[in-house]
Amino acid sequence: MTGVRSTSSEGYARITVELSQETRFEVRRLVDNLGKGASPRIYVDIFGARLALVSKRPTEVDEKLVRQVRIGQYSAEVVRVVLDLQSGTAHNAFMVADPYRLIIDVAGERTAERSDNSRSRANKEAAARRPQPTNKLGASAPISNGLRKVVLDPGHGGKDPGASGPGGIAEKDIVLSIAKKLAVKLKTEMGTDVVLTRKDDRFVALEDRTALANREDADLFISLHVNASPNIDARGIETYYLDNTTDEAAIRLAARENATSRKNISDLQFILSDMMQNMKLEDSITLAHRLQTSLVSGMSKFMGEVKDLGVKKALFHVLVGARMPSILVEMFFITNQTESRVMVDASYQEAMVNALFEGIQKYAQSNLMAKTL
Repeated sequence: MTGVRSTSSEGYARITVELSQETRFEVRRLVDNLGKGASPRIYVDIFGARLALVSKRPTEVDEKLVRQVRIGQYSAEVVRVVLDLQSGTAHNAFMVADPYRLIIDVAGERTAERSDNSRSRANKEAAARRPQPTNKLGASAPISNGLRKVVLDPGHGGKDPGASGPGGIAEKDIVLSIAKKLAVKLKTEMGTDVVLTRKDDRFVALEDRTALANREDADLFISLHVNASPNIDARGIETYYLDNTTDEAAIRLAARENATSRKNISDLQFILSDMMQNMKLEDSITLAHRLQTSLVSGMSKFMGEVKDLGVKKALFHVLVGARMPSILVEMFFITNQTESRVMVDASYQEAMVNALFEGIQKYAQSNLMAKTL
């Protein structure tokens, strides 16, 4: 065990334990002493591990949920990580690779009424601060999207190039270019605040991307990727939401995007928690369908028939723990010569941005209508 770090926001905390290799762990909760005035605790035993930290002092989380994180060499081959909680909470833990990290999520009970009230106040305040978009005649155009903030996640980056195609084009460069253009369009035409998980060619850990979206209290989290396949004729667009699946193709894709093994994806299936994501599952499915339909329709206008691979579910680490509707989009196959040429062409990238924008806009409008019924 080489390090511990944390990130937190209202009603949510994520603790990352850095490890030198994959190992087995067990999570337990202590509530026995609550009647005596002691606070509840979560502890994680990491087997076959030794401490390799310069400092073993408790990590202050500065959160209403988690007071501090303590670590110790519980036995010769077991490191124990203890989370001292401020109150009773739900929790979840899972392992990610490259490098290996143990992620511990802690969530408080934030009622829908509190969340909706705070979101409504934030929307009104943000709308009052924003300049109103204008149409071509210079008249004010109404904002009717209901989206306060969106986090866009350009996949991969830095030492992780993602998939590669003919001529050495890299997934990380394509998705960053599209994300930047989409961010400008969302800000300009919908008045929506946009945060990128990365703004340049840098590596960002999967768990830090979701944690950023939670910290920003975003309304949507959209992870942008380009697909790849050993079959150079594979083509099309597909959109994913987070859920368990037995589909082998989805499992293999998630393993590639997670930078982990097929076995680790299977291991994740039984620990996927419903404490955060399931309350937004239906919204995530709706968002996925809106974007998938818009992407297939929009790009078909520019390049002929686009293969619709549909909306699917998979265990993507980058979506685990998101407290808002969240999806992952696979935009064409970089390994397909025709589609790879499309993805590096500026005019086709602009068409992709317009299609993504239209899908987000339609989701926002339908969501706003549902809330006013």
